[in-house]
Amino acid sequence: MVVTNTILLFAPIAKEACRRGMENIVVNIALVLGEIGKAAAGQKMEVPAKIAASCLGEMGNTAAFTRTRKEIIAVIYALGEIGKSVTKQSLGDAANSTAALLGETGKVAAGQNFEDAALNAELLLQEIGSGAIEKNLKETADTSVRLLGDIGKAADRQGLERALLQAVYSLETIKFDAEDRYLVSASIIAEVALMRFESLDIENLESKLNKNFRGKRKFPDID
Repeated sequence: MVVTNTILLFAPIAKEACRRGMENIVVNIALVLGEIGKAAAGQKMEVPAKIAASCLGEMGNTAAFTRTRKEIIAVIYALGEIGKSVTKQSLGDAANSTAALLGETGKVAAGQNFEDAALNAELLLQEIGSGAIEKNLKETADTSVRLLGDIGKAADRQGLERALLQAVYSLETIKFDAEDRYLVSASIIAEVALMRFESLDIENLESKLNKNFRGKRKFPDID
């Protein structure tokens, strides 16, 4: 109860900070919520972990509405930390809901042309999806794959080539992991998602991106 009440105290502060455009405060709150949620999951406190993720999801929606890239990156990072922790602890309900919030935030980031944020979301979803397969959390694996496909579609619509390519690679990775563990559902969802991108010339796209972005950092610092 103490942990839950502490998390809930952050929600109104975060909303007001978003409304006032206090970017650094919002980023710090997101990172704190991520740490609390991660620690709660590590102690198998599923309810506080879910509440922390839910608060972050609301913050991500607000940040997207105000088009604040730095805040969305922080929210995605924090959701990823919670998602990985609840998955590791086999907290299936929390893992599934956190993966869904992470994926939805990633879709919004792609729609706002925040490619680095979308890339972070894809890589974290891949990690959570693969972890869910290892822990036999079928619903979480399915959710991760489905939302990776959705982020890829959003990236394709916005012309975000790196995010599009990463979506394809992440889907292929999870599809392989799912087949290896005989998780048929996740494998089928990944296969269907990959079919949407069959018309892409992946090799040429990869060559182009390697040439254009060679030596550049993939992700910026949050702070």
